[in-house]
Amino acid sequence: MTINTLTKNTKHLLHALYQSGVRHFVVSPGSRTTPVALLLAEYTRQNKNIKLYIDVDERSAGFFALGIAKTLLEPVVLLGTSGTAITEYTSAVAEAHISHIPLIVLSTDRPEELQNNGAPQTIPQHQIFGALTKKFVVFTLQDEQPDVTSYIDFMTQKLVHEAGMAPRGPLQINLPLRKPLMPQLNESTKIFVPPLKFDAIANNMQPMQLSESRVVIIAGPNEGVDYQSELLNFSKKYHVPVIADVLSRTRQKETIYGIDALIKAESLTSVYQPDLVIRFGATPVSSRVLAWLKSENIPVWFVGENTVADHSRHVSRVLQLSPTSFLSQISINNNAEFYQLWQNLNQKKRHITGEASIANVLDRVLPTQTAVFVANSMAIRDMDDVFTGQTTQHIYANRGANGIDGIVSTALGMSSTSPKRSVLLTGDLTLFHDMNGLMMARQYHLPIDIIVINNNGGAIFSFLPQATATSYFDMLFGTPLNLNMSKIADLYELAYVKIKTADELEQTLKTPVIGPRLIEFQSNRSNNVEAHQQLMGVKHE
Repeated sequence: MTINTLTKNTKHLLHALYQSGVRHFVVSPGSRTTPVALLLAEYTRQNKNIKLYIDVDERSAGFFALGIAKTLLEPVVLLGTSGTAITEYTSAVAEAHISHIPLIVLSTDRPEELQNNGAPQTIPQHQIFGALTKKFVVFTLQDEQPDVTSYIDFMTQKLVHEAGMAPRGPLQINLPLRKPLMPQLNESTKIFVPPLKFDAIANNMQPMQLSESRVVIIAGPNEGVDYQSELLNFSKKYHVPVIADVLSRTRQKETIYGIDALIKAESLTSVYQPDLVIRFGATPVSSRVLAWLKSENIPVWFVGENTVADHSRHVSRVLQLSPTSFLSQISINNNAEFYQLWQNLNQKKRHITGEASIANVLDRVLPTQTAVFVANSMAIRDMDDVFTGQTTQHIYANRGANGIDGIVSTALGMSSTSPKRSVLLTGDLTLFHDMNGLMMARQYHLPIDIIVINNNGGAIFSFLPQATATSYFDMLFGTPLNLNMSKIADLYELAYVKIKTADELEQTLKTPVIGPRLIEFQSNRSNNVEAHQQLMGVKHE
């Protein structure tokens, strides 16, 4: 039997993706995906290195793939069918764009003759994500021209490479397909894709001796490879204080934590002011720290492989290279007393109560190197304020677009890559936004504890000026949903535990369980505001 064109070119596409380092595929099934999905399933059965996940909810699928790519820093393929299904990937693509994550969307499409002619399940998919993708290309898998096959081989490898180059980002491969869509299964013709190799660009600079003696490093959210040990060695050798964002994956006992709370409590007097701040990573969780740099007119250098990220526009020098390369080429004669002054900030007493106590318990009891995903709004702020990194630095969040949609699915994508039991810390409103994602926890029996702080609505708004509009606040911003968490757990067949105090969380986490578990902690939004105002021991409005 001669291999047909659709089967041959689809196999070349899949083999080129694998040859380029793609090992994870997430599929949202649909009729138009038929040839790619079937041949991918067959390829997966033949190749044990490939992980294939099926997620019938496209929005959930997009974020599940995002979670895998974010955690592994590897390209992940997302396959979907034509029509509005593809639009459901947009939120995940937006997050991948801003957070520099190599997400690859294979969007199967109707052929050209069905476009703009009233054909069902047909929308303009050509560059549907617009500026959110780094690259866009169309492959005509049913074109018999031999040059098309070599184009697929070459361009696929080129695109995957570009998706992983700084600044990393998502891309779209659109696949218009005509019926018949059924490929040839069990076809044994050997597929060979000529490898396309890319030599790494040297990432270094001339050695530099800094003249400043009061230098501070701010390690922001890390979008690249870990550099924790290099940063710690540098900090100790040159007595350089490190303010470590909770998402930097560098936070530990030697780094400064909770900078937002310290600034809010007016702890950073003039004696702490540095001559220079060196910033790594993306925008910090703390908005106050960037405002502090600008208000005090402290010189700032930005170091990173991605383009400078500073909405405050207070960066005077940009060095486009990795933190590891930078640290290996810099030396500083920093003031040892200045270093110790900053270290002492970690000894300031925190009065941790209410919702923040959940993050504090996690800091104390999580097993070493546990992967933790944190929802936006209150959860990530609590973690940044009180989580010291005693046991784990593997903290993740979607801090690109800062949305609350897709958080559950992203966390489950993270969990699918972890050899250990992982954790999601979220609120009830965020859980509601992505309840469909819980199906992936059930379907793949993922080992994750989903800790839901249930304050019956959007707690973050209670800290904002609109909270004073009491006649309209709950209707427009508090938005209580009165969710019954036990029934949600029953629906998705999750183990369920309700705790009344943060201390009960420790015992719950020590209780063995197989598969996913939902842990509910009930809170009160008004009491939560009061608890946060007194975090540093004194009430601050």
